[in-house]
Amino acid sequence: MRSVDAFKLTGRPVLSRFSIGRSMSDILSRPWVEGAVPLMLAAGLFLLLTVSTPGFTSPGTQVIIARNIGEIGLIAMGLTIVLVAGGIDLSVGAMAGVANFVALIAFRVWGLSALEAVALAVLSGVLMGTVNGALIAGLKTRPFVTTLVTLMTYRTLVQFMQQGYADDLINQPQDTTWKLLGAGRIGALPMSFIVFLILLVVVQLFLTRGRWGWRLLAVGASPKSARRNGISPEWAKFQSYVFSGAMCGLAGAFMATRQGSTSSNVGSGLELIALTAVVLGGVSLAGGRGSVVRATLGVAIVAMISQATLLNNLDSSWYVVILAVALIAFTTLDLRFGKYRGTLAQKLAMNPGKLNLGPLVDVTAPGTPWTINRRLTEAKAIGLGRVEGGEDVVIDRNNNIYCGDRRGWIWRFEGPDDEGHVFARTGGMPLGLAWDAEDNLLCAVGGIGLVRIAPDGSQETLGAQTRKTWHKIADDSLVRAADDLDVAPDGSVYFSDFSSRYQASEYVAEILESRPNGRILRWDPARGNVTVAAKNYSFPNGVCTAHDGESILIAATLLCRVDRLWISGPKAGQIETVMASLPGYPDNINRASDGNYWLAFAGMRVPAYDALMRHDGMRRRAFHELAADEWPMPQLNVSCVIKFTESGEVLNSLWDETLENHSLITSVREHDGHLYIGGLQNNRIGRIQLDPSEVGDIDVRQVPGTQRAQEDLQKAGVNA
Repeated sequence: MRSVDAFKLTGRPVLSRFSIGRSMSDILSRPWVEGAVPLMLAAGLFLLLTVSTPGFTSPGTQVIIARNIGEIGLIAMGLTIVLVAGGIDLSVGAMAGVANFVALIAFRVWGLSALEAVALAVLSGVLMGTVNGALIAGLKTRPFVTTLVTLMTYRTLVQFMQQGYADDLINQPQDTTWKLLGAGRIGALPMSFIVFLILLVVVQLFLTRGRWGWRLLAVGASPKSARRNGISPEWAKFQSYVFSGAMCGLAGAFMATRQGSTSSNVGSGLELIALTAVVLGGVSLAGGRGSVVRATLGVAIVAMISQATLLNNLDSSWYVVILAVALIAFTTLDLRFGKYRGTLAQKLAMNPGKLNLGPLVDVTAPGTPWTINRRLTEAKAIGLGRVEGGEDVVIDRNNNIYCGDRRGWIWRFEGPDDEGHVFARTGGMPLGLAWDAEDNLLCAVGGIGLVRIAPDGSQETLGAQTRKTWHKIADDSLVRAADDLDVAPDGSVYFSDFSSRYQASEYVAEILESRPNGRILRWDPARGNVTVAAKNYSFPNGVCTAHDGESILIAATLLCRVDRLWISGPKAGQIETVMASLPGYPDNINRASDGNYWLAFAGMRVPAYDALMRHDGMRRRAFHELAADEWPMPQLNVSCVIKFTESGEVLNSLWDETLENHSLITSVREHDGHLYIGGLQNNRIGRIQLDPSEVGDIDVRQVPGTQRAQEDLQKAGVNA
């Protein structure tokens, strides 16, 4: 069955399903938006230089820029990894200079092949990075001072190599591979740029998707926390310096193949250029935040400025000045953007929807099925003072009573007079409960998803996520607010997820927004996956498989209605209205033994809140100007349960008019001639005896559609 779009149930125009504000909020909340400032700076600089600098867009100039990006990018990539891990490396330019001479000496003096010379240059970089890492991670020296000292040491080594091999380096052997590495291109892309792009993809994947990158980020963010979680900060930092050395060695090899320079100034100043590039790319100097992709944007900015300086015949000192101005401009923009991004995202996040709930039934009028009474007032209390918020209640074959608890527990009472004990601990907010055909307890756990609890108390998470909707910016793959559930004849489990945007604990925000953020999910026992059965639902809550097993009833709490979603038969995939314009906010639905259904109301409508639901601007203003505990909420402290037929006719209602014992009822379950009452804010389970005329022969524990359930329906005289 394909996913059904339930947006039409809101009665609003099609265009109202889209919200520019929420989309902008989702975009601003994504991690990749941190690179927005360097991206805009790079794009703006490119446009400016294209207009102001003659020849800037010529093929030759672009090749030079790409080659510079390749060489400087390798150095910046290594420096980024060091900074992410919480360190700093000022010796990157000197290491590249040493590697340049190692490659030249190996190729021109020792007669090694081009690839052997490059490998030796990379190895020299690894050795220099190992020295840095050993001093900083092993001996616990300060990174800034240590790399400043090694900068001078490696620079001195460059001078010794230049003096010792100056005459021998004059020889320039002819080698095709050497020329290919230095001046070769594939299409319009230099070899150094191609190698850089390949490494960029690999390193970015390792940094963002691999354990190595996660550990580096954890160490950079908080070494103490990383150590407590079993990560060695010293080992992570050591690896970062070795990697930086390897990248500098490779960059030095490419400089040797391209320039062949034997000057002792090779690599001089690259540490400042690379550091400027990574800062322009948004890499944090404090550690724990950064990306090699964003660092590449900074490298592109530096390379464009460098080439523009040459094309405009400016003195080399202007290059430093322009870099400084760009760095100041970026820092200012980045600080402003980072400061206000979260605030702006929060302001745009809430976009309430308009709801017109229809005429309001007067429940105080005498002589109607809705007339307020006290049938629930004297209900027997089970687990009084021990239970905290038993949202739903179920009873097993041996008359043991189970209910959830806001503390994440599942209580078990071996009879109405038992003090009870904790049967299982879910770790989330256990809400809806149901039995499968093998007497396993299925639980919709807010914050986790669909959980199966075996008779011995062992647990298995069946559904914690589904496939992300491809066109949505915000990730809706997680099951955030699983609420109620029931089992279908084929063993699949249908359960409500009342919000794909808010957590279960944030239900107040979901109610205030009142948009169709929810959905009905289906767990497939054959494939073991979760799919979306109905999307764009406005706070779907109660889920109940109909007696015939061909449809499920859904309580849409904020729409004050009950719908039927056909899951099999000729109407499969269609939604029909069962009851609309209800006088209250429906919660859980369960089957009755006489072929009808029980429905609990979490609260009742009042004219004032109905009016507020029609004015989205007032609710938006309340969200921004009032504290969360002062946000307007529906009337949720009214006790009411109704019985209704397959066609939606209300037969009778049960109330606790005094509100002394059951001020909030979220579920009602029939068993053995009694009703069991649950409430999300109650400190007990209620139990009342039904009149024999209200009790039928159907075992409501049975999964509808099974042979036993069909036999019960025939005995009860209900058409299957």
